[in-house]
Amino acid sequence: MKLKVGDDAPLFTAKSVNKGVVSLEDYRDRRVLLVFGRYFGCPVCKLDFDGLLEMTGDEALDFEVIYVTQSSPESAREYIEELDVDFPVIPAERINGRYPLYDDYGVGRIGLTSMPGLLRRAGEARKAGKVHGPYEGIETQSPADFVIDEGGRIVWAHMGFLEPDRVLLFLRKM
Repeated sequence: MKLKVGDDAPLFTAKSVNKGVVSLEDYRDRRVLLVFGRYFGCPVCKLDFDGLLEMTGDEALDFEVIYVTQSSPESAREYIEELDVDFPVIPAERINGRYPLYDDYGVGRIGLTSMPGLLRRAGEARKAGKVHGPYEGIETQSPADFVIDEGGRIVWAHMGFLEPDRVLLFLRKM
C-alpha cells in the first residue's frame, strides 16, 4: 500500500542512534520531514544525506526531520558521529528479511524507470568523492520522503532520491 497526500501518517516508535527513542506521536503540532534512505554505504545515499544536512541549516523554515536507514545501528552511529546531525537517525528493524517501517509507508523497490536517474546520481556522488562502503539493507530499496503536517497527515509523498530544492520549495509554500 503506497501512502498518498491526505493519508494519516502511520505512527511508529523506534530507537534512534543519537536521540533516544523516537515516537512520531511526539511530533504532533509540528511539521515533519520523514526521510527513508537506503544505507550509509551507498554513495548516492551519502550525497542525499549531505543535502539533507544542508536543508536543516535553513533556520527560517520550521520543520523537524526524522531519518530512517537500513544501516545497522553501529554503521549509522559511525557514519554520523563526525557530522553535525541534530535530528534522529533511526536504523529500521529488519524482520524476516523485510523492514516493516518501510512497508508501513509503502516504500518499495527502485523500478527500472529510476535507473537513468540512479546512474546520474551515482556519477554526481563519484565526483563529490563519495565511495561505496559496506553493503547493508536491500540493494534495490527505493528511498522516499514525506512531509507530515501538524495534524499528522501526509502533505508531500515522494518515492525516489531526495530532491532538497523541491522539498524546500514545498515547505516554504506551506
